[in-house]
Amino acid sequence: MHTHASRPHARQSALPRRAALFDFPASADLSPDTGAARQHTIQWLSRFRVFENHASVEEYDALRFDVLTGLFYPRATGADLNLGSDLVGWYFVFDDQFDGELGCRPEEVARLVADVIRVTEEDTAPGGTGGGEGPLLESFRDLWRRINSGRPRVWRDRFRHHWLEYLHSYHREALERTGAPPADGGGDAPRSVEDVLALRRHSIGVQPCLDLNEPFGGYTLPSALHGGFPLARMREATDDVVVFTNDIASLDKELAVGDVHNSVIVQWKLAGGGLEDAVRHIAGLANARYGWFEETAARLPELLAEAGADPGTHRAVGRYVDGMRHVMTGNLGWSLRTARYDERGTEAVSGGRQRPWARLTGAEDLIRAGRGAPPPPPGSGPDTRQPMPSEPSQLA
Repeated sequence: MHTHASRPHARQSALPRRAALFDFPASADLSPDTGAARQHTIQWLSRFRVFENHASVEEYDALRFDVLTGLFYPRATGADLNLGSDLVGWYFVFDDQFDGELGCRPEEVARLVADVIRVTEEDTAPGGTGGGEGPLLESFRDLWRRINSGRPRVWRDRFRHHWLEYLHSYHREALERTGAPPADGGGDAPRSVEDVLALRRHSIGVQPCLDLNEPFGGYTLPSALHGGFPLARMREATDDVVVFTNDIASLDKELAVGDVHNSVIVQWKLAGGGLEDAVRHIAGLANARYGWFEETAARLPELLAEAGADPGTHRAVGRYVDGMRHVMTGNLGWSLRTARYDERGTEAVSGGRQRPWARLTGAEDLIRAGRGAPPPPPGSGPDTRQPMPSEPSQLA
């Protein structure tokens, strides 16, 4: 497998040049409350001791996950946008836990995933059980209750199903990194672009984000409509476009850390040739998916009319389709603005370095203890974090 990274001076211009290969726009349509959501989520994560110090807050803030949320939900404001921002923020904090040695320890990953799943089985009423398990689980419990409170059962079941698919994908990724055979008989690392998609459609976390469009828009799609043709296929196309966009945007970062779950890297390995040939191939796949999505969206009013859908259903489906479109174009727009995928982001995870919030589970310390490694330096463990100030307004 190719493991060398692009030279630092080349990384500065690679992403804009590669992004020009996409035939769909990079959205700049932000919710007017994006700035407020930025402040809210930093305060929320700080309240649960996710950050060790101000430097950690500043590194997190530079990634501008609030912009991603504002592009995903440009019509959401107030508490709705804050909730979406907390979900996106928690997702990336959780995802970064697996960039180090934990991501190659399937048993440890399975235990962590099981802990998170147990939270989804608790009573969602305020003041329920739980507490004291550390920043990740405590913040997730608060998030889960706020997201599910007062929602229709059909929506809650749908959201939890998508969330469990997302969580289980981390265990599958860990198995593939180590070459251990998963329970379904698959083996080793991804062997084709379709192998990547089969896993990344879940690990990319798009479906739970799409689910929030329903409560934010004040509607709930019937299960038959949500799971039938063409909406189910359109959601899959949305997954694929986001996966391909993300794989191109994060390519230098993942080359630097040697991750195998990237469609560009797999295509490069299988087809040979130059890296940019693989980039162009994956961009072409994204363009084809997006083109099909728009063609199908244009036919939806006719299909709904033939099915006898009422005006309310037409409006709800239109809003849901807009939500999928916002996720695809918003993801590209954010990728061009965040420090996560530029040369700073690549350097931040090169040479074995992890993000400051990437050891919240305590698993890394247990792994070191199990192999007799020296303990981590003082102040680097989750038990030493101090609550951050409630006003991060000094951040640029």
